[in-house]
This record gives sequence, structure tokens and C-alpha cells, in this order.
Amino acid sequence: MRLPPGFHKATEIEAITTEDMRAIEINATHLGTPLTLLMENAGNAIASFLEWYLGGAGGLRVQILSGKGGNGGDGLSAARRLANRGAKVTVHLTHKPPEITHPSTLDMYRLLVESEVKIYTPGDEEWLALDDADALVDAVLGVGVKGGLRGNVRRSVEAYNSASGLRVSVDVPTGLDPDSGYAAEGTARSDYTITMHKPKPGLMTGKARVYSGEVLVAEIGIPRNAEVYAGPGDVYARIPDKPRDAHKGTGGKVLIVGGSNEYVGAPVFSSLAAYAAGADLVFLAAPFSREASLRYPEIVPRGLETVEDLVPRVHSIVVGPGLGEREDLLLRVIEAAKRNNKATVIDADGLKILARSKSISLNENFVLTPHRGEAKLLLGLRELPRVVEAAKRIASRYNATALIKAPEDAVCSPSGYCRLNREGAPEMSVGGTGDVLAGVIGAFLARRKALGLKPDALNTAAAALYVVGKAGSQAVSKTGLALPSMIINEIPQVIASSKKLPA
Repeated sequence: MRLPPGFHKATEIEAITTEDMRAIEINATHLGTPLTLLMENAGNAIASFLEWYLGGAGGLRVQILSGKGGNGGDGLSAARRLANRGAKVTVHLTHKPPEITHPSTLDMYRLLVESEVKIYTPGDEEWLALDDADALVDAVLGVGVKGGLRGNVRRSVEAYNSASGLRVSVDVPTGLDPDSGYAAEGTARSDYTITMHKPKPGLMTGKARVYSGEVLVAEIGIPRNAEVYAGPGDVYARIPDKPRDAHKGTGGKVLIVGGSNEYVGAPVFSSLAAYAAGADLVFLAAPFSREASLRYPEIVPRGLETVEDLVPRVHSIVVGPGLGEREDLLLRVIEAAKRNNKATVIDADGLKILARSKSISLNENFVLTPHRGEAKLLLGLRELPRVVEAAKRIASRYNATALIKAPEDAVCSPSGYCRLNREGAPEMSVGGTGDVLAGVIGAFLARRKALGLKPDALNTAAAALYVVGKAGSQAVSKTGLALPSMIINEIPQVIASSKKLPA
């Protein structure tokens, strides 16, 4: 079947999770693409598909069921566009207009009212009267809503499933989990699902096809760099908030291992950065950990001999800052981390030991964070190739996520997928900023693990790169400097601002 411009058939290889999609949408707004524009483009895609499939919009009878969130806004945009093209459109809202929660959806509702399209709400006599429709559109719940169908949402989907006419779902059939493909009782059954930007994995499982029908992908104008470059969306979508019933440890427990007689500040910077990034508990195993806790009482001091006992108690580990030549200690930490399946960041001196050793093996739970000089050591090269290529090679060689710190940072997975970061400032070249980054990555990994999420080392590291880079830029704008302590002070504000939804 030849498709209209801007559409293609979904394939499993391009599928992204709902977490990915939320991050990409917010990064797109950060790059200058408003959410309202994306919603308008999604509505246009739905309208254009129906017009193409049914041979024109003039006289077309379309019933659209819209929820109060972003998915509903897509449906309202489609309704206005179809009406402008001559279709006879009726909209059935699952909630009263004052209950619409999404700002852009509220904009779409106001515009639709001015288009004089018939709009019915719960309690109206003709609400969910879906007879004599050429096409029906399910725009009730989108990718961000999971679980059972209740109340007016359930009644709307029951009416949709019972009606005759072409049935099309927006992004995902209401009731279908877009990540797992699990279908709640009463899930919408559609002939087509028009999913935005990229398909979601749950749409293409075997059982999901009963509900999603043919899955088509619509291009809605998201910039390519919204996926490539780290941004506030990575923090918003990938770094979980603490639940309302949080207790000590819900925000993650981090173990920092490092320090020596020569290097005192590095592991302290990592510890303080982990706290600034939201960790609940930070254990510091260093020769001077007790002295550090006297200066910073939030740091929990532990001796180096306790490392193996500590590893099972924490969610993530950072090893290497100021470690010196302690290969035996690095090996102990790595082996304990592998035994206990712990996400682990190897930084600074740990990377130099790793480059010299022929016996250390890693896995996908590890993140390596070299600067360009350390990257050369890890690859055994005198000259470093392009930063992205070097990060790919390191990730492949060590079977770990590799992050290279540079004017434009690169982080790559062992499979060769890469993210970039251009947030930051030249003033961040001072010593200690890498230790701050290692602590933030450790905290973000711990926050995910503490709430039962997969570490997702690649994207979690990208989120940390954005936060530290933005914190450095803010410090420079205030003082002209980006000392590690200054960056640490800015980190909570950067995270908080990234957690605010764009207008």
C-alpha cells in the first residue's frame, strides 16, 4: 500500500519507549519546537490520513473521542482540520472542559469552539451516540497513561469498539500499554494506529496487533537533534522523582571509593555532587573518610576494608577519583559490583589502572568516564580519533558505556548508539569537574535503581552531562568561574528547572 507523504509503516527496530518519547518531546521544546506545534502536526497527520484513506474530507462523517490530556489535544486538532476541509465532525469529550489538564490541549479546545464543531460532554443527550460514522478516532489516552479503564474513559472506549466505521487510534489504542503491549480489559480495537515520530514497542507485540491493527508512523516535525543531544527532557523523563511515601534510601544509595594520601579532594567532590543530584545516602570509602565527614557531616565514612560488605547495600558505585595506584582495590570493587549486579562508574585513576590491566573484564552495568587523554590510554593510541568514534571504540572494547569529556561530550553504548552534549563552558576545564560528573552519574543511576528502573546507562549518563554542563554555565554567568564547588551548588537548581514542564 502506497502511503501519503510523511507516513511509513512501523518497524520494530525503530521503536522507542514512552520514556524516550517524553524526553525527546521536551528536548524538542528546548531546541525551539513548541509542544503546541507538535500537537498541531499530530492532528494534521490524523486528518490527512483519514482524508487520504477515505478519498477526501468533503462530507466525511467523523466521530472523535478525546481525553483531557495530550492525546486528546491531538484529536481536537484533527477535528478542527477535518471540519475546515469539509468533513462533518462531532467530538465527544471524556471530561468536562474545565477538567482539561494539558495546556496545549486547552488551546486546541478553544480553537475548536471557534470552529463551531459539535462538542458533546458527559451528561449531554447525544454524548457517545456514534451512529452513521465513516470514521471514528480514539484520542482518549496516550502513551503516558497506563492501567485499567474506568468511568467515562471506559464508557467511551466501549462505544468506540461497538460502533461501525473505520476505527483509528492516535499514538496508541486506549488501554494498551505502549511499552509492554499488555491490554487492559476493554482496550480500544482499531483498524489503524497512527503513532507519532516513532513506534512504541508494545504496539508490535503479537497480541497487541489485535488492538492496534496496522501501525503507521507519522512525522510531526521533531528535530533530529532532540534525540541526539542531551537536554532537560533527559532529566525530566529519565531521572525519577521521589514518591510521596519516600523514605531514607528511596532516592538511592551511592558508594564512592577513592582517595589517597596525594588526592584528597576528588572523592569528596564526587560525594557532594551525588548528594546535590538527589541521592539519599552517600558512603565514602577513602583513607580520610572520617576527616571528610567531620567537614561534611552528610558524608557517611567507611574504611576501604569494608568495600565488599558495602556493595550489596548500595544502588550504585563510583570508583577511581583520587584512587592512586591501588589496582587491588579497583579489582575488588569491580568483582563485588559484578557479583551484586551494581551499576558502577569508573573514573580518573580507575581508568588508568584499567588501561594497564589485561585481566579486568566489565559488563553493561559499567560506565567509563575518560577525558581525551585517558581515552587515548584506554585505546592504546597516541592520537585520538574523532570523539564519537573514540567513545564507540572504548565502549566496544570494554563492553561498557563510554563517555568522553570534551568541548562536545560523547557517550556511547557497547551496541554503538551514541548521545552528545554541548552544554557547558570552557571555564569547566579546571580540576575536579570530572569528579563532580562521576558523582552525578552515580546518583542518577542509584535513583533509577532504587525505584526498580533499569539503569539505562547511556541515557542516564547523557542526563548527567546536561546537568553538570548547565550547572557550569550558570556558575560562569554568575562569577566568571566554574570551580567544582560552584558547579555542585548549581546542580539542584538545574535539576529542578528541568523538572518543570515547558509551556
